[in-house]
Amino acid sequence: MLLNNAMIMGQGLTPNLLKQSVAIVGANGYSGVELARILLNHPNADLKACFVRDTKWRLSHEIFDKKAESVSTLNFHDLIPLARDFKFIFLATPIEVSLELVPRLVAQTKIIDLSGAFRLSEAHEAHYGLIPWNTGQNSSLVSNPGCYATSCLMALIPLLKNKLVDPSNIVIDAKSGTTGAGRSAKENLLFSEVSESCLPYKIGIHQHLPEIKKYADFFSGANTDIQLTTHLLPIRRGIISSIYLKRHSQFSLESEAKYLSSMTQAYEEFYGKEPLVRFGSVDDNSKLLSLRAVVGSPRTHISYVVRDQKIFVFSCIDNLLKGAASQAVENWNAQNQWSTDLGLEQIEGTL
Repeated sequence: MLLNNAMIMGQGLTPNLLKQSVAIVGANGYSGVELARILLNHPNADLKACFVRDTKWRLSHEIFDKKAESVSTLNFHDLIPLARDFKFIFLATPIEVSLELVPRLVAQTKIIDLSGAFRLSEAHEAHYGLIPWNTGQNSSLVSNPGCYATSCLMALIPLLKNKLVDPSNIVIDAKSGTTGAGRSAKENLLFSEVSESCLPYKIGIHQHLPEIKKYADFFSGANTDIQLTTHLLPIRRGIISSIYLKRHSQFSLESEAKYLSSMTQAYEEFYGKEPLVRFGSVDDNSKLLSLRAVVGSPRTHISYVVRDQKIFVFSCIDNLLKGAASQAVENWNAQNQWSTDLGLEQIEGTL
């Protein structure tokens, strides 16, 4: 059974030979819908199908765009027989579903997995796709980083690599909107439960903590000791990670102004040519602290303050975009040796 023959022609659709054929599994979730929205407008994407369990679902009911009407809704159970018809398949699925599907798909096509199934696993040779830190090509399986991990790692790695901060004393206070918990109904995510509150959860045991530790060390060469507390904000989307650090001993005698300049130089060294990263001191641009300025965009906003030996760093992302869907597209771009911001550069947040 070939999607690009029988199923496409049966629906009155014609293959677009100038674009790469892709599909999404789990497009009815929050991250899946955002991923579909990006791919529909990506110059090199031909989004052929969304695989879901509820075949009454339609992408055009989620995204009011004519292009969404041409995307086939296919039964989840048809995925394995049709997998070879797609150059890439995006898995916007729960961990247990990705664990089941990847071994059956990886020999047939290339996969970008948005779940946490393979970020720490040694069972498959998964490429950890933290853009711009890891843009390896020709990987059959790319594991998209977690949203909290992305926010924290983007801020930490340049400082750790340049040995500006003490790696043994890192405290992270991170807060996320409710979409980070997914779309399924949960009592603790009811409006009445989250409104007018800020709830700490998974204190010191969040699943992204080992991921942050592993890849902070991997990319920087440091040996970090990290404390993490996550909080649920009464907003739909966005993550702000407040990171508290101390200067590395070799910089203890520098003036605040000189040390601040060294921080800016570190971010400039690694992100100066990255169009989807903005950074600067809080005193120079306080808007970088605003979640509203980054929500709805694929960008990372990093800002920082120096107070004597103490450093305060703030990293803001959209948990559904840089924390999931748009970073998946960055990884897809990288796998195809395109500019990583292709199809993303015009997307801006709202104020």
